[in-house]
Order: sequence, then structure tokens, then C-alpha cells
Amino acid sequence: MPVSYRLAANPARTDCLSMILPEDVYEQDGIAWRLEPGQPDHANPLIEPAMPWDSGAVFSHGTVLRDPIDGGWKAWIICTPMEAGHFENYRRLTYFTSKDGVHWERPLLELCPQPGYPKTNILFDFDSGGISMYPSVLIDPNAPAQRRYEMFVMRSPGRPEGIGSPVIPGLPLGPGQRTHPFGVYRYFSADGIRWTIAEGPLLQTATLGMRMVAPYSNPDRSADQTYVYREPDGSYVAVHKIGEPMHPGGHVPYDIFPIGRRVLARRTSPDGSAWSPYEVVLQPDWQDPQDLQFMEMAPLRVRGGWLGIVACYHNLTQTIDLQLAGSPDQRMWYRPVRLPALPVAPLGDYGGGMIWPTHHPIEADGRVYLYYGALEGIHGDPAAGHPTLWPFHGALCRVSWAKDRYWAAAAGAGGAWTGRLMTYPLPVGGKRLAVNAATSTVAPGILKAELVNPDGTPIPGFGLDDYVPWHGDSTRVHLRWKGGDACPRPEGAARFHLTRARLYGFAWE
Repeated sequence: MPVSYRLAANPARTDCLSMILPEDVYEQDGIAWRLEPGQPDHANPLIEPAMPWDSGAVFSHGTVLRDPIDGGWKAWIICTPMEAGHFENYRRLTYFTSKDGVHWERPLLELCPQPGYPKTNILFDFDSGGISMYPSVLIDPNAPAQRRYEMFVMRSPGRPEGIGSPVIPGLPLGPGQRTHPFGVYRYFSADGIRWTIAEGPLLQTATLGMRMVAPYSNPDRSADQTYVYREPDGSYVAVHKIGEPMHPGGHVPYDIFPIGRRVLARRTSPDGSAWSPYEVVLQPDWQDPQDLQFMEMAPLRVRGGWLGIVACYHNLTQTIDLQLAGSPDQRMWYRPVRLPALPVAPLGDYGGGMIWPTHHPIEADGRVYLYYGALEGIHGDPAAGHPTLWPFHGALCRVSWAKDRYWAAAAGAGGAWTGRLMTYPLPVGGKRLAVNAATSTVAPGILKAELVNPDGTPIPGFGLDDYVPWHGDSTRVHLRWKGGDACPRPEGAARFHLTRARLYGFAWE
């Protein structure tokens, strides 16, 4: 029977309990990958358009989180009015709160009154520096009081034309400047509501209006999307979209970036002010459809690596759905299953055209939640012969997955077929093997394992005949053999045999 071997870029992970990546697999035979689809919330839509300033879309393009300071659920997201043809010029930063993450309110604040509404939930109107996009809100309870809330947000001073302020109040202009450029700016706040500008632009955008332009070769710029994250050591990471030359066969004349494709890049910074050049971390390859591009990614640190929820743009249909990706280091990203983990709904329903993720997923109550903008319509007009962009209309929704259950290795043919997967030989002497797995209850399923030497031969006392059978469903269970439960050799590997069973992860502990 044929065996498929894979070469790992960095085969050093001994903790793959949250997810298995292709680089963790030394050889496989008859294995395919099972995707666990996201479960839309029964309460969707969570926030619908209701006010004049969000009558078009309660968009995502922002941050939803549970505040570590007071425990409340909070959202800093972009909203747009129902003004056809002008929505891209009328993006405001708005604020929502919730006690449970499901039922949301618009706090009545006096910061940005509107005609007929002396109090609103608007935090940034156009007189504070034009439109707002992609607020990344970071919270540090141990920071000085006035800096506990930090925000990186894209501003486009001067837009809307004739209304938006060409400058950001409180931020000096550079030599010879008459306006602040479109880019990422940094703010601080004591309460997450009243914000003070600190610096910017830290990154400038390469767009014409909202449309990406080419050539896109300036490493100091980003496209019209940037999310920023803070690492445990206090440094920062930015994940953003860039444009690069279109691959052969990918040209779609009615897309607003017809001469290039969207891919995802990463930058780092020790302090949030000075940023490294970008490094491309996710782009379509030969296994993808010719029209696939990447708009955004919402990452979450998990055990042994990172989970990424990727906004996948299909420019032939002008739709966006979500796929799952995994990474050991935020630089090499893998998509074991290249199918939608959250597909679009029927056109005209919330999520029927585009699904835009927020800043990051959230772990709560044994699940991983992602809030997303569920838009009714598509990105542009597929019947046009020129670049188009339609108004966005939609609501805020959320989807969830069981924690550490995103994709699994399984027997590709199903039924009584047995698939085999072998890990890389690693220095795991004295360690026990834990698995995150489930066996079928509808038809008898079984997961078997053997410990093997680096040459693939079974270790005496730890072969298949020595295995103590395990059936069930557990995110962490240690396997046993007649010879014990710890690897007796300095180096070893595990060879799994899966029949009507799913292996989500494993770890040497």
C-alpha cells in the first residue's frame, strides 16, 4: 500500500495536542483530514442596524473581547450608514457593551452627538481625523491608568471630503505636511472610551480611495487592513493584507484590484512604534482555486502554536468565507483542510455574501468564539466589465468551535478502512503519549498506537499487540501498553492506526 512522506520545515513540536500540522507528520498512509465546521450562534444576528449611523452595516473590522479589568464584554467596531455609493467614506468607530457576549447595548455617550441624537455610541466621528478602520484594542490591567487601553486604528484624514478633518487633532504635522496621511495611528485611554492620540502614522496604506493600487513594492506600507497584537514579552506583531502581482489565470476585471492579488503579511515591533519590513506568511498555492485570495486573519494562541481563522476572498463570485489555519510560530501557516469552516449563507441573508472576522477569537466556557460581520451582499458586480465595489449591509454575528477541535486526521476511505499516521522521531525518552481523539459510537471505532524506533521498528513491549485498547472521546488521555505508558528509548515516534476514529492532536508529556 502506498505511503506518503512529508518533509517538515521544523519537526520539533512535541506538543501538538491542540492541532496537528503537516510538519508534525513524518509519514501517512490512507489518511485524510476532517474539518470541524463552526457552529453559528443560535442568537444570531447579535447586533443589527438600528441607528442612522449604522443603518447600513454593523460591521466587524474591529475588536470584540472580554475586558480583563472589569469582566465585561466590549466591542469597538466600524459602522456605516445606508448611503449607497458612499459607504466607504462614512466609516465611524462605534462602541458596544454586553454582560454575556450575546445581548449587546449601545451606550449613550456625549462624545459624538448626531442630529436628533445628543448621545450616541460613536467614539470617533469624522472631525477627529476622518474615517476609522480596523481598530485593534489591547488591554493591559497593569499599565499606568491612562495607558491601560491601547488602540492601533487606521485613519484617513480628510474623508469624507468636505466633512472629515484633514488632520488628527493633537498630533503635530510633519515638515511640509498639510494633512495627515491615510495610515495606522496609535491611541491610549484610561477607560476604552475617551482616547488620546499618541503617534502616527506608523504604517501608511497603499490605496487609491479604498482601492488597492500597484505596483505594491514599498515595504513601509500596508494595504487597507491591519490588525496589531501584543506578545507576552511586550513586543508587537501586525498581521495585514498586502497586494502582489496576480498569478496567471487570476485576473478578474470587475474586481477592485484586478491586476494583483491579496495575501497576508506579518511585521514585528519591539515597542509598537518602529516596525520591521513585512514578511509574507500566507498566499495561495497550487492546491487552491485560481481566484482565491486572503483578506484577513484572526489568530489565537493555542497550546503548542496558533490557530488562524482566515477570510478567504473568491473574486470570481465576489464572496468571502472562512477557513482554518494553524501555525507553530505565526510565520509558517498551514491549512490542512481547504474547505470553508464557515461558508456563506444564501445571498440576501446575513452572511450571504461576505464574512469578515474581528481582531481575534475568544476562549470562553470550553469553546472558541469568533465575532464576525455577516454581510448580505457581495463585494462587487460580477456582471460589470470594470472594477466595482458595492455598499456593505449586514449585522454582527458569532460562530464557535469546541476548544482544540478544529480538524482531525481520519481514515480517508471511511468504513472499516484503517489510516496510518506516524510522527517524527524525537527525543521523548521517559515521556508519556497523550492524545486528543474520538472514536465513532455509531459504528465501532478504534484508535490504536504503537511506539517505534527512529527506523520505524516497534519498541518491544510497545507494539500493536501490547496496546491497551482505548475507545471514547477525550481532549487529553494518556495511552498505555503492556510495557507501560512512557517511551523507554531516548528517541521514539508514535504510529497511529485509525479506524472510524479521529485524531485531533497528540503530545509527549
